[in-house]
Amino acid sequence: MKWIIRIFSGLLCSWLCASLASCGHDSPEPQPSKASRTVLVYMVATNNLGTDGADTDDLAEMQKAADNGDLGSGRLLVYHAPADASAPRLIEITAKGQTVLNTYESGTSATAARMNLVLDDMKALAPAESYGLVLWSHATGWLQDGIVEEAVQPRSFGSDFGKRMNITTLRSVLEGRGIEYVYVDACYMATVEVAYELRNVTTHIVGSASELPRDGMPYDLNVKHLIGGTRDNLVKAATNTFDLYNSKEDPQLRTCTMAVIATDALDDLAAATAGIYRLTPLPHPGKDVTNYRGTARQGYSIDFGEYVNALSTASSLEPSLADSFNAALARTVVYAAATDKLWDMWPIHNHSGLSTYVFNNSTDYSIKGYDTLEWFDDVVSHHLH
Repeated sequence: MKWIIRIFSGLLCSWLCASLASCGHDSPEPQPSKASRTVLVYMVATNNLGTDGADTDDLAEMQKAADNGDLGSGRLLVYHAPADASAPRLIEITAKGQTVLNTYESGTSATAARMNLVLDDMKALAPAESYGLVLWSHATGWLQDGIVEEAVQPRSFGSDFGKRMNITTLRSVLEGRGIEYVYVDACYMATVEVAYELRNVTTHIVGSASELPRDGMPYDLNVKHLIGGTRDNLVKAATNTFDLYNSKEDPQLRTCTMAVIATDALDDLAAATAGIYRLTPLPHPGKDVTNYRGTARQGYSIDFGEYVNALSTASSLEPSLADSFNAALARTVVYAAATDKLWDMWPIHNHSGLSTYVFNNSTDYSIKGYDTLEWFDDVVSHHLH
């Protein structure tokens, strides 16, 4: 009888286990394995860059890097909004080619809603230990033009059929996202105003104080450094971009500025700058300071370091103020390089790695929404005595 009882008990146990399993929750869907770093290239090519094929050229460079094994344990995603107005796609580039992960409605790439959605998709579809972001499009630094329809108007970041995103909007989108660095493959974004606005959303910013040539960065050389993502990697990526243009034989094509900015030093830089601005009311002293737009001394993109030092000297300030400023600037800009001239036309006297807006009259502070920026509130407002 005991053997019959044992068999019956075993069958009963098996039946109970099976019943309990069938009544439990369904097995969870397998989750994507985490990469070491996912890099998202946010490519808004619905403009002349797209019609000229710069986006397809850069996608080919990314594929070349992937084919060479440069992704390592990382993943490379591209949000691509093409110039032909077809649906933007989120694609992944691997050594096996390109895979479409999602598609989106056309015409809203420069909105907070779209960028938020893409960043959500990035983390859901390509989770990683850390993340890097590349901004690819047209840009004009701090200028707060918002979503403006006229294509001839300046823009902050992006040119999506003439629409663009303010830097204050970009900051709000990136807050709390854990984006380790932002590499801006676009013009005029290495401004102290932009860097200060983004100081709490990322640890490093890579960009140019001047206009960048059409080809942008060499992705075939830089993907491995974007995946690496350390400060040294970012400096190497910036160096590769600078060297690409500095080595041009044609002097008109030998034009580039690049900088790597450490955001954790920006509060100290702001305090040191405010200390000088408090003692130097408008109007500013006249001096031929480098202008990255190649125009007059006043303007949207004057060299920041050169300007503040000239201001300090012209006002005969205590030398320790300039010393504190330059020490903070050196901690902030960990790499800076510039060609001798821009487009073989405008000389670069002194490249500090950052530009700034310089104006003579207090009524100018509201131009292009400058007074909506945190840099204005915390630093420039001290100029307005």
